Amino acid sequence: MKTELICTGSELLTGEKINTNVAYIGERLRSIGIELARATTAGDNLKEITEIFSVAIAGSDIVIVTGGLGPTFDDLTRKAASKALRKKLVFSREIMQEIARHFADRGMEMPKGNESQAYIIDGATPIPNRIGTAPGQIIDYRKQDRETLIFLLPGPPKELYPMVEYTLLPCIKKKYPHVIIKSKALHVYGLTESKVNEIITPLIEAKRSADAGQVTFSILSHFSIIDVQFSMRGTDELLIDETLRKIKTSFYALLKENIYGEDHQSLESVVGESLLRNKKTLSVAESCTGGHLSNRITNVPGSSAYFRGGMVSYSNTSKIDVLGVAPATIDTYGAVSEETAIEMARGVKKIITSDYAVAISGVAGPSGGTSLKPVGLVCFALVTPGAEYTEKKKFTGSRHEIKENSVNFALDVLRRRMV
Repeated sequence: MKTELICTGSELLTGEKINTNVAYIGERLRSIGIELARATTAGDNLKEITEIFSVAIAGSDIVIVTGGLGPTFDDLTRKAASKALRKKLVFSREIMQEIARHFADRGMEMPKGNESQAYIIDGATPIPNRIGTAPGQIIDYRKQDRETLIFLLPGPPKELYPMVEYTLLPCIKKKYPHVIIKSKALHVYGLTESKVNEIITPLIEAKRSADAGQVTFSILSHFSIIDVQFSMRGTDELLIDETLRKIKTSFYALLKENIYGEDHQSLESVVGESLLRNKKTLSVAESCTGGHLSNRITNVPGSSAYFRGGMVSYSNTSKIDVLGVAPATIDTYGAVSEETAIEMARGVKKIITSDYAVAISGVAGPSGGTSLKPVGLVCFALVTPGAEYTEKKKFTGSRHEIKENSVNFALDVLRRRMV
């Protein structure tokens, strides 16, 4: 079964708006066992939209179009669908009454242009719009031996989402009731994307061969975190669950402790779970990350049970006066050094009184680097109940990327070193 999404609107191509509808619709379709095969974005051009629509209905079982159902001159979806399907646009008095009521309920006079929204494809089933004035449409299109289920939906998320949840998904589930798809994600830190790929490729190739395409795999990288995702579709839920369980077990055997979590878990949530489970507490001292480590930790609900607090000691003065770093340490080794970082960690652990303490100091850039301490050099320190650790890393990328990578590395160091 092939499903295609067409998003219309020139603003999606110029950067004026970020198209979040692809991710949303793709995720919601997957939840009912439907994979989105292709998503295309078209500007406000009648010829372009018509051509894209024609290709989609010729080769897909389900076609979803978002946007272009408004009342203005550049809302062209209805016209494009009419041309591609070779069906007339028919005026609906009932829809017109609903649109008029929308304005009347708000004490507003209806602009004349809104009348265009009362036209639907001949034979289509309207989808009521409880938020705006653009009704959606469902078209069961049959040509020769192919049947295509078509949805025309508004583009604004607040109007689109209710139609997807309460009309589109139930309609598809009714037509294709027996398809099941389940997915799993494993999160990896400590290996490069290419290394992860090298390790898991033999397993993936073997599974693809054995399951004849029922199992799909993907690998994604972001801020040194590698996500290994795998899905299976079919009609036997028990078989799907067992297959995914075996694949997960195999990945753990291959990637070992580099897997830090699954599905919706994050580095900070995994660290928090470990601290909570072992009844331990944490404090942090940050320089170049400017409080981002504390922010990530406290984004986890319930983090107050284990996170004692954090200090941003951005200047040398604050490192000395607040955290107790020795002036001689900074004079001798510099603020960006393992020696300074460990004193920062000792200081915050003592001041806040925690079981664990993490410190970060580095050069986030884009300026401030030297030949000895270039942009991207970051020093880390960890003080545990029984030991101390320091390490330095060299990250690349923008200021944001260096800060994000620094926080991920610090969390992973803590994760691996906790008792």
